[in-house]
Amino acid sequence: MLCADELRSPSDRLIVEMSTHWVGRLLLLLVLAGACTASGVDAPVSTVGPQTTTPVTQTSLPTTASTSSTMATAATVTTLSLPAEGPIFDDKTGTLLLFDDGLDGVTAVDPDRRLAGRSVVEGQRAGDEPFSMIRVGDTLVVGWSDIYAFDLASRQPTSLGLATIFVPAAEPERVWMIDYPAGRIGGGQPEVWQVNVSGERITEPVALLGDGYPAMGFMGGLVLEVGNRLDLWDASTGKVTPLEEGGPGVVSDVRGAYLAWCPGLCLRLMVTDTSTLTSEEFVPPEGYARFVGQYFARFSPDGRYLAAMVGGNGSSEGEAVWIVDLQSGRGSVISDPDTTIDYLAWAPDGTQLFASSYSYSQTHTVIWRYQLSDPDLTAVVLPFGGALTPVVADSDLADVYLGDEPSSDTCPVPRGQTSGICTFSF
Repeated sequence: MLCADELRSPSDRLIVEMSTHWVGRLLLLLVLAGACTASGVDAPVSTVGPQTTTPVTQTSLPTTASTSSTMATAATVTTLSLPAEGPIFDDKTGTLLLFDDGLDGVTAVDPDRRLAGRSVVEGQRAGDEPFSMIRVGDTLVVGWSDIYAFDLASRQPTSLGLATIFVPAAEPERVWMIDYPAGRIGGGQPEVWQVNVSGERITEPVALLGDGYPAMGFMGGLVLEVGNRLDLWDASTGKVTPLEEGGPGVVSDVRGAYLAWCPGLCLRLMVTDTSTLTSEEFVPPEGYARFVGQYFARFSPDGRYLAAMVGGNGSSEGEAVWIVDLQSGRGSVISDPDTTIDYLAWAPDGTQLFASSYSYSQTHTVIWRYQLSDPDLTAVVLPFGGALTPVVADSDLADVYLGDEPSSDTCPVPRGQTSGICTFSF
């Protein structure tokens, strides 16, 4: 067991028996940023105008390292009231937002119909595993100890097998299974193997020897977070290739051959092509000191854009989102001065980016929406909590997670349901 249900508040999430490295990873992200505080939630809906963009110069590493930044300029903020009816944003999003509820299921939010619902996801359990719920193809992969793939459309679960935790793989439709002999992170040398979302074992379990926490997959192997660097472990040969040394490395996302990570205090963001070991290096835009959040950067589905949360030296939450077009090298900054966010998630078609706040055991949830075709940001404060890691799905799945009519006024608080869907309006 990783932790008890009550260890889901921000202040308690570290009080679990885990590896020294995993605790250090979270402490690095929280302590350096200052004390973890609740997101600002007193703001009504606000629309933030466009901010200017400047080119981002990119240089391959490790041969040469040049940094680049994006200037953040002041934006005009217009405060609006939450509309009495209709979509919560300016227009329909065509999306369904699914949040890990911190217990045993999902909080589904339909921003176009103003409905939300809570329901159980088989295999999902409270815990402090590094990944509690991720989208892999057309499934949600959830759980720890007994890992499941949960089909988004049919809600049918498929057991992927027994392992302490799972982490994302770079290969489509797959995850890495990580199993420690003591049944907890850091409890001995783990065995690792790949499975697909149908439950088929792709590689046989092998012992992962040496130092490092297996944080995420890359094409053909695993990224290991070591005390003073990142290592790339090749599954076919067992060879370990170190990346930049000089401080702890923190990996955030992978898309194909590309890895987003930061060294040291996350004053820089690296995008590394793991097939060539060349990197592009970025510094935060002007007015911001560092990249913040446990998984601070996310590639768009097609890999063209990278979104990253940025903040000041004393910030543990995203004060702004920096988005760079990796093809053109141009970046932009979006922000809302009244709210902060903790998570990023792209819509499946890559045209919209959503950001949200950590709201377990809280009464409000902040959601930002940004469209690549429209430089305006809309920030909304929803009147309920129970939202952790988000996944964005298409709106045609809404009926799978929401009832036809609101069914209860007690749904806004996650209560550990046993079955069914509890729907409420807002």
